Amino acid sequence: MVRLIATERILSALEAIPESKREELNLPSSLDLHGPIAHDQLLRISKHLQNDTEYNSADCGVSSTDPTILSALLRGTKVYVPPPPKKPEPSPEYLASKARLLAAAEKEAYQRLLNPTYKPNIESTDPYTNGQNEVIAEDTLTPSLVLNIFLSVIITGFAVYWALFSFGMPGILASIFTALTGPPVGLEGDIRAAREAVGASDAVRVLLSLIAALSVAVAESFLYALYLGKVEKARKQERGLKEEKVVLGPVDEDQSEQTDVKPVESVISEKEEIWGKGVNGGVRRRVREKWEKEQNAQSTSKES
Repeated sequence: MVRLIATERILSALEAIPESKREELNLPSSLDLHGPIAHDQLLRISKHLQNDTEYNSADCGVSSTDPTILSALLRGTKVYVPPPPKKPEPSPEYLASKARLLAAAEKEAYQRLLNPTYKPNIESTDPYTNGQNEVIAEDTLTPSLVLNIFLSVIITGFAVYWALFSFGMPGILASIFTALTGPPVGLEGDIRAAREAVGASDAVRVLLSLIAALSVAVAESFLYALYLGKVEKARKQERGLKEEKVVLGPVDEDQSEQTDVKPVESVISEKEEIWGKGVNGGVRRRVREKWEKEQNAQSTSKES
């Protein structure tokens, strides 16, 4: 449905129709200037006014020289374009995220003002994290890791099977596995069969290959789990460190040109020194203490 902008002629034409007729013609009871009106309503107004002798005889904004009343009503009007809808109110989550981003930006600007070489921490300034101590979930089970373990297991199994097939097996091992996998023929028969056997049977080869492959899989899984545990421990220890900014002194505007401004230093409150394992820190700690004693002795001798 095409809607047009109501002009003064359309308003005067609508006012010329009685209210009882407006309800019969399905016309609006009231209309504002520059308000919307449908094109079919203008058609009904035009047909009604063409048959209305009182309106044609009176001067209601439409002269008798106009070819039709509809053309006079459409003169000066335009297609009505509704105004755009109002923007919805922002949600509380959006306002909280905006406030958090603004606070982080102001904090970063202040830190850069104090220290020109300041570099923000990505983990602490991430807007999608709820706090500084939140751990970012990482996918530790990568395709390359799975492929590496799978190839190690397969290659180890085939290597053990090929070694047992190509080289002779010791008689004691052959007798043990033959006794476990073969039919019971007695102790003397087992010893005799072990002495005469050149290698192991196919069942023994497959069993040893599976045992070797599973051992490699368990060993690699254990080593990788141990590695992940150490990485997680190092991350927790790194997040536990607190960074403090120490300002050496204020700088006056008058003395800023004459006095050299010293940069802000970053001090780590918790500092850990690793000297080694063992009693009293190991060999490296004892060597370090011996060297410090020698340095102290040399400094005291020079002063005296």
